[in-house]
Amino acid sequence: MSEISEQIADFHVRLGRLEEAVKDTKSHKVDSRLENAVEFALALLALVLCFYGFGLPNHFYQYMFGFLIVLSLYHKSTFPMPSDISEWILLILNILIASMLLKLAIGGGQPKPFSWFAYPTLEGGVTSFKVTWQQAALSNWEIPLTVIQSFFLVITLFGGLIGFSLLSGLTSFILCLLAVPALIDFNWTWAMPGMVAALTCFYLQSE
Repeated sequence: MSEISEQIADFHVRLGRLEEAVKDTKSHKVDSRLENAVEFALALLALVLCFYGFGLPNHFYQYMFGFLIVLSLYHKSTFPMPSDISEWILLILNILIASMLLKLAIGGGQPKPFSWFAYPTLEGGVTSFKVTWQQAALSNWEIPLTVIQSFFLVITLFGGLIGFSLLSGLTSFILCLLAVPALIDFNWTWAMPGMVAALTCFYLQSE
């Protein structure tokens, strides 16, 4: 009787494994040619709109983070792994789109917050003189804003990975504040449609 019970228990275990395998197979969808064509066309549209809206990346950090983020999405099977040349091209388009979208968060450059600071000096003789304004050393002081933004982006991503929502929420808020001065330089006539097209494209590619 115990041998029969063990066989039944073993049967249930194997049945459970088979069900899990079937579920795992169904979870990975296989796109049709029409779906692949729509995703590819939408990626091209998003690339063009983001180019006119944000411009090309202005720092190699944007390419680096764009590559790592997109690569992690493929590694975690959020995006299906490429199986032909068109899907490899789509992967490259995803990296370029992500790199341009990252201009929303990093790439502030080297601003000079005290460029307005100057002091007056007198030039000329006793009877004829004029006042000129000379820039002080403080006027040429630069802030490595791109590096600071990249630091907070890393902390935000790290907080998200370890599930520390308080840390990632705080650093992402600081990151948004640091990015505000750069937002006015974007062409929002094209930038907003570019963001919508990019997010839609990423959504359609996701499993």
